[in-house]
Amino acid sequence: MNCAYRDAYSRINALVIVGEGLADSHFRLLAGLLPEDRDDLMRLAAMEGHHARDFSGCGKQLGIRPDLPLARRLFAPLHRLFREAVSSGDRVSALVIQCLIVESFAVAAYRCYQPVADAYAAPILQTVLDDEAEHLDYGERWLAVRFPEVAAPIAACCERAVPIVLAVLNAVRADLTAIGIDPAELVGEFVGCFQAAIEMVGFEPRQARGLVARLAGQAVAVGV
Repeated sequence: MNCAYRDAYSRINALVIVGEGLADSHFRLLAGLLPEDRDDLMRLAAMEGHHARDFSGCGKQLGIRPDLPLARRLFAPLHRLFREAVSSGDRVSALVIQCLIVESFAVAAYRCYQPVADAYAAPILQTVLDDEAEHLDYGERWLAVRFPEVAAPIAACCERAVPIVLAVLNAVRADLTAIGIDPAELVGEFVGCFQAAIEMVGFEPRQARGLVARLAGQAVAVGV
């Protein structure tokens, strides 16, 4: 394992650890917004916290220290946007950010990492992917029963939040390549997963493709 790989892994591993830790925090905050689902949301939060610990173990197993300060800086704008939604009582935006955008991105990233994962990380990835599908499902079901009233707020939130996720990706493009992940493939996987999610919510395929096309255009604009 050369130095370039170790440095790249330290940054990508940190993004995963911090991302899962924030997801833990986000689901706990959602439990406050949606008290009727508190038990389910606290259970999802605990799962995310477990993921963060598991991925921390992946780095330790390789003897690599994650670059946590960088990951926190990269995720800060998205976390701030989520907290703004919670503070204003905007349940739709909070759910879109965590359950559609973040979870779609996590699923895409883990799917793309699976072919190059080491033997220690591989079974962890599969377990986490199964869990993230459940987290996606929660947001999809909650939003679907309120569709089409939530269609415009969903689209508006995506326009604000997705560029932040793409900026995070753009910041680590070289690191993704160094550990064997094609950034363009990751964007494609994210777009596909996200389109499927918003169709499950209730967007017609044509509407979903239109929104996704705008997101893909943003990906090109940031150089992904």
